[in-house]
Amino acid sequence: MVLATFIVRILLGIILVVFPVNALFIKAFKPKMPKKAQMVMNAFNETGYLLTFIQGTELIIGIALLLGYFTPLVLMILLPISINILLFHVFLAPPVVGPGLFIFLMNVFLVYAYRSEYVNLLIP
Repeated sequence: MVLATFIVRILLGIILVVFPVNALFIKAFKPKMPKKAQMVMNAFNETGYLLTFIQGTELIIGIALLLGYFTPLVLMILLPISINILLFHVFLAPPVVGPGLFIFLMNVFLVYAYRSEYVNLLIP
């Protein structure tokens, strides 16, 4: 279980570093999106801050996961983001549900693996 947790943490960290770095700095890979998904991404981009904030948050979370710092806290911050990624893929880019589901399931697995860290939050 410890090895699986380590592998999933590193894999999720790599995903959350590579894609935001590409989107923020390199801009080498731009996936083609369905019309609804592109409209949402354009709206995020036109705000001037929201898309950068989301990608910056993902980058910080990815670095923290790779380094192993504050992993239980980082996983709690990532949970609503991973749910949103999953729902984005389900409702706005329906043929490609796999990446969102993969990120969400890795996050859920890691939350389960670190469940002992959350006991004090749930039990008064």
